[in-house]
Amino acid sequence: MKKLFLTLCLCVMAVCANAQKFTVWYGMNFANISVDGVSPDSEMKFLNIGVDYRAPLSGAFDWSAGLAYTTKGCENWDPGFIEINADAHWNFLNAEDYQVGLLAGPTLALMVVDDDMPETNTVNLGIDVGAMGTYRNFSLKLGYEFGLTNCIKDIDSKLNGFFMRLGYSF
Repeated sequence: MKKLFLTLCLCVMAVCANAQKFTVWYGMNFANISVDGVSPDSEMKFLNIGVDYRAPLSGAFDWSAGLAYTTKGCENWDPGFIEINADAHWNFLNAEDYQVGLLAGPTLALMVVDDDMPETNTVNLGIDVGAMGTYRNFSLKLGYEFGLTNCIKDIDSKLNGFFMRLGYSF
């Protein structure tokens, strides 16, 4: 019975392995920090690089998990984050060469470069929402991250931002 179960699991993994993809991407963030009483100037950050793993759940639904180094912040503050995210994808257009869909999921970011800002939280939680299009091995992901935790201790200061990512899958 154990051999049958193991054989069945290996067969399922082999069938699913065809549709799984790794995507290497490069992108940008346009972060916005919402702080009570202060309006820091937003600034576009271009040091964002990562890798995503994507696997199908059904014909129209996928899930992905990713690891990245991202920069976020505002003018005169350039923190760097190691970011882990997990997204659910709904592909409303699904053809052989292309897909177009929506995505949403949680993000956990650990600040590794604080850029000499005192009293920052090193953990940032958020929710990503966006759209993604793929054509053959190329992808474009546009979205917005809603910050859930304060980036500055004891001050209501959420780190939100628009992101764009260009990727290549293999």
